Amino acid sequence: MDSILSADDEYLTGLTNKGTVKRAYKDMESGEISAEYGDSEINVSVGGEKCTIKAPLAESKCSCPSRSICRHIITSILWLKGNFDNKEELKEPEKVGLDETLKNELSAYPLKALEKAMKKKYYNEFMNKAEKGILPEIEESTIVSVKFPDEEITVRLISPLEYSSCSCHSKELCRHKAEAILAWQVKSKIITPKASETKEELSIDVIKAHDTAEYALKFLSDILSGGLVRLSGNTAEHAETVAVMCHNARLADSERQIREIGSRLKKYIGHSPEFDAGTLYLLIIKSIILLKKIIKAENAEAVSKYSGEFKAEYALSESMDILPLTSRHFSSPDYEGNIYYFINKDEKSENKFLTYSDIRPKFYEGRRSSNFSYTSAPWGLSGNMQDLMKYEIRLKSPRISNGKLSSSVESKAVIMDKRDINSSCVYKNVYTDFAKMIYETFAKKSKNENDRLVFIASEKCVSSEFDEITQSQKVVIEDRQGRRISLKARYRNESRDIIERLDKTAKIMMNNPGINYVIFGSAYIENGRCYIYPIGVYDDIYVSKMVQKSHYISEVSGAYVYFEKLFEDVQSMLCDVIQCGINSFDLYTQISDNAHESKKMGFLELGNMLEKLEECFTAKNHTYSNDNSKIIELLTKIYLYLQTGISKTEVYIAVSNLKGSE
Repeated sequence: MDSILSADDEYLTGLTNKGTVKRAYKDMESGEISAEYGDSEINVSVGGEKCTIKAPLAESKCSCPSRSICRHIITSILWLKGNFDNKEELKEPEKVGLDETLKNELSAYPLKALEKAMKKKYYNEFMNKAEKGILPEIEESTIVSVKFPDEEITVRLISPLEYSSCSCHSKELCRHKAEAILAWQVKSKIITPKASETKEELSIDVIKAHDTAEYALKFLSDILSGGLVRLSGNTAEHAETVAVMCHNARLADSERQIREIGSRLKKYIGHSPEFDAGTLYLLIIKSIILLKKIIKAENAEAVSKYSGEFKAEYALSESMDILPLTSRHFSSPDYEGNIYYFINKDEKSENKFLTYSDIRPKFYEGRRSSNFSYTSAPWGLSGNMQDLMKYEIRLKSPRISNGKLSSSVESKAVIMDKRDINSSCVYKNVYTDFAKMIYETFAKKSKNENDRLVFIASEKCVSSEFDEITQSQKVVIEDRQGRRISLKARYRNESRDIIERLDKTAKIMMNNPGINYVIFGSAYIENGRCYIYPIGVYDDIYVSKMVQKSHYISEVSGAYVYFEKLFEDVQSMLCDVIQCGINSFDLYTQISDNAHESKKMGFLELGNMLEKLEECFTAKNHTYSNDNSKIIELLTKIYLYLQTGISKTEVYIAVSNLKGSE
């Protein structure tokens, strides 16, 4: 095999690392090694393990637990190379510098893909330096080594390029790999350094964006000023008009927010039981904050920072191995389809859990769509997704946005082995300590819904019941520390199967204390408690491998309960503004009491803002002016303060409520 003969130490280091190569040399000298030669692969026995060596070498496999190129594979390659040298029919090719195949791959790599992986900021920074002749350190042998001294990062580019390595340990096309390829292309005069043009300057009309944002701001301010009780019958339709204006001005995020506001206004006007004034108030304040940022933006680039994207921006990765987990059916008044869940086998990737969705409108051009239960396999594969979920998949050139996989035709998939759920990537993400799960899952705010996906394994099941009032199935489970958490799913047609499975699982666990299951679901906090919305139930994951020592306490200061109560009281009071309107608001005593209580608890900034708010409302009684800009400005500042406070206290309270929960 030419690939074995041409694999020098530099190439092998690119496949793994220097330490592993050194260890492999020692193992080759001391171990017993034998090989069986096939047509397209070679089976090697080394150190009690079985290795399958094939081209490209990066796709070789070993029976040991390691999921990367291990020392057994490197030892096998070195041993084979030494034995090939003794065979007359196989002659080692002369080394003539950089491998021609790698050179062709590097030369042909599309610039657009590199720019997307680097993001505009880093791409422009690189090009500005490259124009001045400043490049990272580049060394060529049979591979290309690129060093970034400022970040202490080294990239080794090998053929095939998708198996290149980076010391940031990402297996995807990370920023460093993209910059390394780009640096080689510049050095080799494949491309000429030139910073990308600012597309937003060509597509966003700043004056139009400002005018639209000001119009939308006035529309929302009028709703706050008059209140819901004085809404005209066409306010919801007016919201749709404003949303269209935002669309035409390329303000995508504002368009989405105002459409959502319009939808909730329709529920209020239609006396829908699902309407919640507090949610609408928070949406309006959030939209006002964004619109003000757009109005203050001085140029197209600044406006684009707050405009958002009409279509999700998908980042490009080189290669990714994903393990299917489960799927669920999704249905709403307007859309229906299936969501498929995967876990990334690269345990160091930022995208731990991934989803692929096939969601379609229920009605299209006046006709009802059909066949929602069937999803064709994407990524160039035949068959359907249900069959595909039985196998481990290698995605080449996948497109990812916030943990969501695109069905882009540029992405290709290869079916690997049959799915084995007992994988290291699964074990490392199963929580047996519920406090640890809450702390780590809600440690930071995230727009990525997949960041709330978790595996949990319990010590026992406490109860299972169906609430007739809320039409919800609730199963309470307990960990080894006696902390309890609830699995809760509201009954709908699409959730019937998981509810039945959950109830059956609960009864088995209660009748057989030694039997444990692993639950996969989405975590959320509601009314001071953490719940899991169940998506999948597994009885074939070896729970014994996941015992975790608890380092997380569930006993937290009782003061957090009082803090949360204060924040909720202030937020509830401000939500009353949306009901009666700024022009009619007269709950001055409540504002004064909350300001006093805030200062008493040490929240001086909140107390001062509430006192100013009371002053503004009092002053409004002595003027005929309809300018409520100062009051709205205060409402937005208080909103931001409360959001920060609530997000911090709710985690601690949810943890403290684990003990004897429900």
